[in-house]
Amino acid sequence: MSPWGVGWAGGVGAPSVAEGLAPAGGAAGTPAGGAETAAGDGPRFLRELARALAQLEGTVAEADAMAQRLVTGQVDDLSAVMVASEKARLAVELAVQLRNKALEAYQEIMRMPI
Repeated sequence: MSPWGVGWAGGVGAPSVAEGLAPAGGAAGTPAGGAETAAGDGPRFLRELARALAQLEGTVAEADAMAQRLVTGQVDDLSAVMVASEKARLAVELAVQLRNKALEAYQEIMRMPI
């Protein structure tokens, strides 16, 4: 559990969120057969999404590590820990809001008559 009350599944040996974006056949952004998608932007979008999620995980991991160092007495600057913690909280909040908007858009498209 992170210091701002968000349970985060990251950690040593845990798979990253970005790794979960990889299609069954290959790396993130590569379709299962290795061919480009018809639109051509699908793989690029997946790469950017994976990069953004990896950056989010790094921000959260950094805040967790700073909080751990503060608790063990390795860091004396409480303000730096609070700033890192707040950056991570805001990054997670932004990611959740983006997810919510994307889900709303998807649901709206699914409600459209054919």
